Amino acid sequence: MSMSQQISLYKLLNNDAIKDVGARLRTSLLREDINKRDYASLIELEYVETKESFLEAIKKFQRRYVSTVSQLEKKGKYLKKISENSLIELAKLVDEYGPKAIRAALIALALCKRSEQEE
Repeated sequence: MSMSQQISLYKLLNNDAIKDVGARLRTSLLREDINKRDYASLIELEYVETKESFLEAIKKFQRRYVSTVSQLEKKGKYLKKISENSLIELAKLVDEYGPKAIRAALIALALCKRSEQEE
């Protein structure tokens, strides 16, 4: 499917990679036991316009998130990390739908109330 074709919002928001990364972004923003909430990643993602800037924003988010995960692990608290498969699928989605649609889906999910089945 090319970017010029209609995007199925349901399929996009229901994609496992979007849900995985969106949930990790939500965690970095809203989890109460994180000392420094990661609003920088949200802002950087908001201004993504190109594939390259999308990848750069995700890289920065990953670096911050992994640091937070490591700090919490020292306190005996464990967070799920973004899987390699999710990252690869995200890249495929950006190639397919463009960075703006993917950033919108990630931010929308990150700002939603946590689903009961999420950790």
